[in-house]
Amino acid sequence: MASRKLLIGLLLPAILVTGFAGITPMIALLNYCVQTPFELRTTFVGLGHFRAMFHDYRFTDAVFRSLAFAAIALAIEIPLGLGLAYLLRKPGVINSIITALIALPTLFPPVTIGMMWLLMARKNGPLGMVMDFFLSGMFDPFRNATHAWGTIILMDVWHWTGLTFLVSLAAVSAIDESYIISARTEGATRWQIFRYAEFPQLVFPLTFVSLLRLIDALKIFDEVYVLTGGGPGLSTEFITQYIRTTGIEQWIIGYASAMSLVFNFIVLILSWLMLMILTGGRGLIE
Repeated sequence: MASRKLLIGLLLPAILVTGFAGITPMIALLNYCVQTPFELRTTFVGLGHFRAMFHDYRFTDAVFRSLAFAAIALAIEIPLGLGLAYLLRKPGVINSIITALIALPTLFPPVTIGMMWLLMARKNGPLGMVMDFFLSGMFDPFRNATHAWGTIILMDVWHWTGLTFLVSLAAVSAIDESYIISARTEGATRWQIFRYAEFPQLVFPLTFVSLLRLIDALKIFDEVYVLTGGGPGLSTEFITQYIRTTGIEQWIIGYASAMSLVFNFIVLILSWLMLMILTGGRGLIE
């Protein structure tokens, strides 16, 4: 009982600070989204901003792009990180060097990543020259929407696969070998060993990193803003950039606040659904 009280006492300051930092902006957000703040005459609009969203094709398109980007990014980064973890799980100098190189991009700020890929994707950049060789000089991520999407996906995979790899590597290294030995003794195939002996021990870390990457992918902004600015046209304008454009450039704070609130609920619902699917409805705490 004493240790429990001590634990609560140690955690309470952090909980209060975190709660205050999260609740205060949310209160302001709820206040702004039902009115037209910071205008000559503030007007209460009720649910007007939310109704306008359903008729705003730019909003729905931006949400769809964000969801598509997050789905593609996770579909590549999670299996790739897990596969690399299995390849590099044995200790050794070479494996340690490769591990450090894979993890290195995760240390760079998003703005720096965007600037690096902006320079690399130009015609005289390394990526631009390599892609021009395969596409007969037609590679142009600043005018071609398909090329822009491919470049953004490649950039995100390069930037964040290191995170999924490190979490997967730690999980793979912690697998109880007794289960694997027992399965081999029973004549199980490699796939059966992975499916029934190893994967159940990887569910928690994979769920954790999947949720982390889902939330991070949905709120991507800096890299894309620096690399393409949402172009060509609006082909790479994600919901975060549209909210920023509406609130900061156009100064429509009420509508931007309403979009932010809806976006927060979308992220919350998707995170809960992924958690339930990956854990079979049990959640992280059984």
